[in-house]
Amino acid sequence: RIKLAHGIALKQARAQSVKQSASTLRGQIAEEMAPMLPGFDFEPSDCKFLGDPVDYVIFDGLSAARNGDGDGESLEIVFVDVKSGNARLSESQRAIQDAIKAGRVRFVTARVKGDFSVELKG
Repeated sequence: RIKLAHGIALKQARAQSVKQSASTLRGQIAEEMAPMLPGFDFEPSDCKFLGDPVDYVIFDGLSAARNGDGDGESLEIVFVDVKSGNARLSESQRAIQDAIKAGRVRFVTARVKGDFSVELKG
């Protein structure tokens, strides 16, 4: 009986593992394919995949500005995390979202000097 119960539990654990693995793989594919899917209203060429802690930083309007079809004034920087199923933002993703909403965002230039030290400005 113990062998039978162990066998059943093992079979159920394997099935759950396969199901979870397939779900994770579908989510990873969705993350990388999102810019090509209907409803993703950003130019794929404006999307830069990070994966962690958020999936994309999008420079919305940058491609148009480079091509002469737009201007830098209309450029918008958008952080996007792709979720599927019932997935939710992680605690660190919520902290990033809050920092952006609060305006705690800046641009810094790192200049490497001749002695290979770095000077930060901004």
